[in-house]
Amino acid sequence: MKWLDKENYSLPVVFAIALHAVVLVGGAFAVNFSEEAKVAPKPAIVQATVIDISQTIIGKREAENKAAAIQAANEAKKKADKEKARSIQKKALAEKKKQLAETKRKQEEAQKRAEQARNKELQRQKLEAQRKADEKKKAQAAKQKAKEEADKKARDKAKADADAKAREQEKAKDEKRKRQEAERRKQLEAEQKKKAEQELLARQREETAKKAAEARKKRDDQKRQQQEVQAQKDRDVAEAQAVQSLSGLINERITASWIRPPSARNNMNVKLRIFFVPTGEVRDVQIMDRSGNDAFDRSAIAAVKKVERIEELSELDSYIFERNFRQVDLIFNPQDLRN
Repeated sequence: MKWLDKENYSLPVVFAIALHAVVLVGGAFAVNFSEEAKVAPKPAIVQATVIDISQTIIGKREAENKAAAIQAANEAKKKADKEKARSIQKKALAEKKKQLAETKRKQEEAQKRAEQARNKELQRQKLEAQRKADEKKKAQAAKQKAKEEADKKARDKAKADADAKAREQEKAKDEKRKRQEAERRKQLEAEQKKKAEQELLARQREETAKKAAEARKKRDDQKRQQQEVQAQKDRDVAEAQAVQSLSGLINERITASWIRPPSARNNMNVKLRIFFVPTGEVRDVQIMDRSGNDAFDRSAIAAVKKVERIEELSELDSYIFERNFRQVDLIFNPQDLRN
C-alpha cells in the first residue's frame, strides 16, 4: 500500500492531525470539567487560588502534544516538498526518455524506409537480372532444341537406314533359317520314320518274345500246378493214412490202458475230446457225450490219462498235427463187454 511507503508523507500528516484533535478534545473536556466544578454548590465561604495551567500535568501534556504536532507538520511538509521535487524530477526524466524514444522511433522509421527502398531497388535489380537470365536461357534452350531436332532427324535417318538394312539382313537370315529348318524337318521326319520302323520291329520282337515267355510260363505254371496237385494228393493220402493209423493206435493204447468197471455192458460208448501237445503228451480230456453210466465214463477218462503220451505224434509234420491231432474226438466203445 502506497500510504505505508517509507517515502510517503501521508501517514505522518494523518498522525499529526489526529494528535491535534486529541489535544483539543482533551482541553475542552478539562475546561468543561472546571466550569462544572465552579458551578457546583460550594460552601458559603470560598477561598480561590490562581493556578497556571501550563504548570499542570495536563498543560504540560498539551504543550508537548502541540510541539509534537508542529514538529510532525514540519516534517510532513519537508517530506511533501521532497516528494514533490522527486516527482518533478521523475516527470522530467520520463519526458526525456519519451523524447529519446520518439527520436529513436523516428530514426528507426527512417532506417526502415531506407531499408525498404534499398530492398525495393535490390528486388528490381534482381528481377531485371532474372529477366535477362530467362531471356538468355530461352535463347539457349531454343538453340539447344534446334540442335536436338537436327540431331534427332539425323539419328532417325540413320536409324531408318540401319533398320532397312537390318530388315534386309533379317529377311535373308529368315529365308536361310527356313531352308535349314525345312532340311532339318525332312531329316527329322526321315529319322523319326526310321526310328518308328525300328521301334515297331522291336515291339513286334518284344511281343513275340513276351508271348513265347507267357506260353512257357503258362506251361510251367500248369506243370507246377499239376505237380502241386499231385503232391497235395500224395500228402493227403499220406496224411489220411497217418491219421487212420495213429487214430487206431490211440484207440488201441487207450483200450489197453482201460480197466473194465463191473457195471460195463455191451453197446456202452462215451464220446471223448482229447487235447494233445506237439510232443504227443495228453494235456486234457473232456466228455462230450456221456454213456449214461458214470463208472464207465470215469474209467474211459482214467484210461486216457494213464496213456499219458503218444510218442508217434511228435514225429508228425506240424501242419498234420495241427489239423488232426491238436484235439481228437474219440468214441470209446469196447466190444468185448458182457450183455
